[in-house]
Amino acid sequence: MKELATMKWAIPILLISLLSLSESKTLHRNAYGKDSTLDSSQCSSKKNLVNLATIFLAQFVQKATYEEISKMVTDVLTVIKKPTDSEQPEGCLESPLFAFMDEICHEKEISEKSGLSDCCRQRGEERHKCLLAHKRAAPASITPFPGPDPKRICQAYEENKETFINRYIYDVSRSHPFLYSPTVLSSAARYAKIMPLCCKAENAAECFQTKTASINKELRESSLLNQHICAVMKHDGPQTLQEIITIKLSQKFPKANFTEIQKLVLDVAHIHGECCRGDVLECLQDGEKIMSYLCSQEDILSNKIAECCKLPVLELGHCIIHAENDDKPEDLSSNLNRFLGDRDFSQFSSEEKNMFLASFLHEYSRRHTNLPVPVILRVATGYKEVIEKCFQSENPLECQDKGEEELQKYVQETQALAKQSCGLFQKLGDYYFQNEILISYTRKAPQLSSAELIDLTRKMVAIAAMCCPLPEDKRLACGEGAADLIIGQLCIRHAATPLNPGVGRCCDSSYGNRRPCFSSLTVDDTYVPPPFSDDKFIFHKDLCQAQGRALQTMKQELLISLVRQKPQMTEEQHEAVTADFSGLLEKCCRGQEQEVCFAEEGPKLISKTRAALGV
Repeated sequence: MKELATMKWAIPILLISLLSLSESKTLHRNAYGKDSTLDSSQCSSKKNLVNLATIFLAQFVQKATYEEISKMVTDVLTVIKKPTDSEQPEGCLESPLFAFMDEICHEKEISEKSGLSDCCRQRGEERHKCLLAHKRAAPASITPFPGPDPKRICQAYEENKETFINRYIYDVSRSHPFLYSPTVLSSAARYAKIMPLCCKAENAAECFQTKTASINKELRESSLLNQHICAVMKHDGPQTLQEIITIKLSQKFPKANFTEIQKLVLDVAHIHGECCRGDVLECLQDGEKIMSYLCSQEDILSNKIAECCKLPVLELGHCIIHAENDDKPEDLSSNLNRFLGDRDFSQFSSEEKNMFLASFLHEYSRRHTNLPVPVILRVATGYKEVIEKCFQSENPLECQDKGEEELQKYVQETQALAKQSCGLFQKLGDYYFQNEILISYTRKAPQLSSAELIDLTRKMVAIAAMCCPLPEDKRLACGEGAADLIIGQLCIRHAATPLNPGVGRCCDSSYGNRRPCFSSLTVDDTYVPPPFSDDKFIFHKDLCQAQGRALQTMKQELLISLVRQKPQMTEEQHEAVTADFSGLLEKCCRGQEQEVCFAEEGPKLISKTRAALGV
C-alpha cells in the first residue's frame, strides 16, 4: 500500500485522450506503452458476411420480411465484393457499415414501409444516427422462430441447413435489435447443435421446448444488457462507461495490475462503441480478438477462464463473460487506508485527478468483488468528496481516515434496503409484494400505462424471487444489478416519451445515484388525478371466470385506477377497499345471476369507495 501511496501521477494527456473512446484503432496505445489488443494492422475478414449483413439489416429494418432482407443481403454483398482501388490485401474488407445503410435507402418501398424515409434523406453520420434512433424493442407482431410444429422445422432444416440457420439469425435479430452480433451468431451456433438432436428425439416438441429455453432466456438477458450499455454510453458518456468497465474488469481479474486493466478498459469500451453503432463486422472481429488476448494472458489475469479458452471462438465470449471472478491475491490488504497519502489532491491537474480516481476504482473493486457497480460508483464519488474536503482541513491525514470509514455508509444503506425488501417479499409472497411495489410506482409514475406498471413491478418481483434466497454476500450484487437494468429500461422509456419531472431528475442523475433517487421518489407532485369515472370501475362475471394470473391482473388494474384517482391513499383505505372488493366477488360469484349481481352491487361498491377515498 505504501507503494501505491507514493506513486507519481504525472500522467500524460495522451492517455486521457485515448480514453475518450475515439473511433480510430490507430490510437490504441496507452501512456504506459502498452499496445491495444485490437491490432489496427489486421484487416477485417470477409467471413460470415451473409449472416452479418442479415443481422444488420434485420435489426435496422425490423418490418422487412425474410425474403426482402435476403434480397437486400444479396444486393449489398454484390457491391461490397466488387474489386476497388483500395490498397486492402486480398480477402480484406473495409467496414461495410455505410454500404449496408445505402442498401436500406436504395430499397425505397421497404424504407418507406419502415418509416425510414426521413433518415434516407440525410447523409453519412447523420443518416446513421437517425437509423439508430428508429430501433425499437421487438414489435408485438413478431412471432418467435421457429414456431410450434417440430415436423415442419426439421423438414426445413434438412432441406437447407444454411438457409434455416440464416432464417433463425434474421428472426433473432429483428426480435432483438440491440443485441450484439457475436451473441446472435453464438445463439445460432448453439441452436444448430440442438437441431439434429431434437429432430431425432422421440418427443421432438418437448426436446425443442427444453433445449431452447436456456438459449431464449440468455438472448433476452443479453439483449436487455446490450441495450442498457448503449443507453448508458449515449446518455452518460464514455467516461461513465469506462468507470463501469474498470469496476467489472477489476472484480473479474483482481490479480491484474492497473496498467493491464486500463488497457483492457480502453479496448472493451471501443468494442462496445462499435457494437452500439451497429458495426456488426468490427463488433464481431474485435470481440474475438480481445477474447483471444484474454486467453493468451490467462496466467496473468485469471485461472477461472481456463475451461472457457478450450471452447470454439463463438462460445468463448459467453463463457468468459459469465465466468466466476478470480480469487483475490493473498497479499492484498483488506482496505485502502490513506490511499492518497500526503499528496495535495487540489494540486493535481484534471488528467491526474481522473487517473488517480480510476486507480481508486480499480483498487477498491478488486478488494470488493461482490459489490454492485452502482454502489462502488457511489463510494468513489464519496471518496472524491472526502479528499477534496480533507485538504482544506488542519489535519488532512486524520480527516482521510475518518472520511474513508464513512464510505461504508453507501454499502450499509444498500444492504439495509436489500434486507428490508427481502423481508417484505418473504412475508407477503409474490402477489402481495407486487401490489406494494405497484402502489409505490403508480405514485411515482402515474403516466405509465397499467400494462407497463404491471410488467415493471412483475420484473421487480422476479428479482426478489431470484436474489433473496442467495447468500448475503451475493444477494446485494444480484438485487442491485438487476434493479439497475430495470431502472435503465424505465429511463429509456422516459427518454422516448417523458413521464414527469421526478422521473426525469432521477434518470438525469449520475449513473451510480439513479437507484437511490428512484427509491426516494414518493408522489409525482405535478400529477393531477382525472375526474372520477364510473366507467373504470364496471364489474362483470368474467371476474368470476378468471383464474391465476388473469384474475390477479384484473385486480391490479383496479388497484392502479384507485391509486391514480387517489395517490395519497393510505394503507388503511387500501385495506378497506380491498376487503369490500373481495366481499363483492364472494357474493356475486357464488350466485346464479352473476351479471345481475354485479350490475346491482357494483354501483354500491363504487359509491362506498368514493366516500372512503374522498373522491
